[in-house]
Amino acid sequence: MNPIGTDKDAVLRRAIIRAWPDYFSWPEAERERFRLQISGEADFRIRQAVVQSLFGDEVRSAEELEELMDSFGDAEYLLLNSTMLPLQGIGADNFFLNESLPEDKTLLDFETLGAYARSDHEFQERARSRDDPDHVMRPYRGDLHRCWARLTIDGAFRYADLSSQAGYCADVLDELGFERIRSLIPHEYVAGARHGKRKGKGFIYDKRIDARGLEGQLEELQRRYYGYLKGRHEELLDSHDPTAPGCVYILQSNRGSEPHVDFVFSDGMALDSVRFRHFMNDCRRIEGDARELESRLDRERRAALAFIEEAHRDVIENYDPTVVPLRKRREIILADGKLKDLL
Repeated sequence: MNPIGTDKDAVLRRAIIRAWPDYFSWPEAERERFRLQISGEADFRIRQAVVQSLFGDEVRSAEELEELMDSFGDAEYLLLNSTMLPLQGIGADNFFLNESLPEDKTLLDFETLGAYARSDHEFQERARSRDDPDHVMRPYRGDLHRCWARLTIDGAFRYADLSSQAGYCADVLDELGFERIRSLIPHEYVAGARHGKRKGKGFIYDKRIDARGLEGQLEELQRRYYGYLKGRHEELLDSHDPTAPGCVYILQSNRGSEPHVDFVFSDGMALDSVRFRHFMNDCRRIEGDARELESRLDRERRAALAFIEEAHRDVIENYDPTVVPLRKRREIILADGKLKDLL
């Protein structure tokens, strides 16, 4: 699939005028509200015109548009997303938080990233309490659940991940640790007898681990490492010096052909210092030396690997896999269209 239109600003402007001829005569505040509260119908009409200009594909419904986009690769998504960004984002950097917000909220309701982080934390805690009556509500401690964003940096489109330092370190250790566990106890997921079978409005996801007879030991080692990760995340949240100025580490991390940046915020003070309307300006004002973060990550990596090696030795030598803890049996049903990626 080759794009046939490359003047992205002109493509988007024509699409908007085609859908709403008076748009550019509106006051900026009205245009901004329209963009952030855009209806599904309005969004479709604009995307319909954009994909026709960019790729020469004519779609007549939201379903046809979704089917077309399912065929896109990274390059097509990059072109589409970078073209649409000025319609979606706010402020000097066209900042767009690619996360779901409550129907009555837009990004304008959160002046700073810290205000969003607090609101998201409260939402997550309420959700956990609904799912688990025994859950104890935790206070906000400057954490930010990793979220996705799009923005322009010095005029160039970028994908971005936003996270707290504690969460970023935990994610790095998660990937590192479970890769090491896989090397210590090789395993794979194999389809069970019910996998892919229809049930209700979805399909049954039924896969089990094959670890060549070491399934019990693998599960125990994974359980211990999950506990280690949870503990390290909690300790990292509490380890930041409250008297130190907050900072953000800006890490260039291109992923294949996708231009990507990680923004890692040291603590709640850093989150409170960054406004969505002035995202890059505020981040650069408090930017920290990325070598500090890498030094901490090196220490965390060494400690995590040492924990896994010792836990693995103990599990292999002492763990009795015939003692199986009682667990509630769960059945996972995936909605239509979601199982294909897992088959």
